[in-house]
Amino acid sequence: MNKKKLEEGDIFYVIVNEKFVFARLLMDVDERILKLEPEHKMKFKAGCYLIEVFKGIYEEPELLTDEIILPGQFTVKKSFYSKNYKIEWVFYRHEPIDYTKLDFPENLETGKNGMVNFRKFDLSIPTKTSFDNFPVNNKGNQKYTGSICTSYYQMPDEAFHLQGRDDLMMVADRTYFLNNSDLRLDAKDRERFYGEIGENPDTGYYELAMKHGFDLGRFYKWYL
Repeated sequence: MNKKKLEEGDIFYVIVNEKFVFARLLMDVDERILKLEPEHKMKFKAGCYLIEVFKGIYEEPELLTDEIILPGQFTVKKSFYSKNYKIEWVFYRHEPIDYTKLDFPENLETGKNGMVNFRKFDLSIPTKTSFDNFPVNNKGNQKYTGSICTSYYQMPDEAFHLQGRDDLMMVADRTYFLNNSDLRLDAKDRERFYGEIGENPDTGYYELAMKHGFDLGRFYKWYL
């Protein structure tokens, strides 16, 4: 029986071009973060879910791997329940969240003294790149600024693209959005900026945040 509302840890699927694509809800920003810290920088992601997409393009509604093809991205929560624009999701199973394993989008933002900062949830770490040298895409727009997927279906499209199945994408140019939004989707730039902040890109978020004085566990002292 399908649920009426998703909970953190729920795995669900959508059907796109007669293929089953599985994803997992990692975080409800309003309930998990902003109730405790209303002024947290996640306030700019108010009304969002953090969702990851599993590897695999399936003919049947059976998930066969726990490998992730698209790491967690923010998308609009209300679209999962809107009568006007409803995502046809189906609950599959629940797997409890281990917050020490959570990962977040990696972005760039304006720092102090005209420099660019590396941004990841709680973290904001100065890089060695000046604002004048902020990375830009082929249209001249700044990259990695942390946009929201206004349509959840941007994420299955990106997952198709990452698995070499552009023919299944609903909108052919959607990869432009995510490829310009998250450092984790650009290995070369990611390595560059991790080098500039003096950190190892293989270090998990929880360990990295603790090193810099932020404990994600403060948001997990209660049940939603």
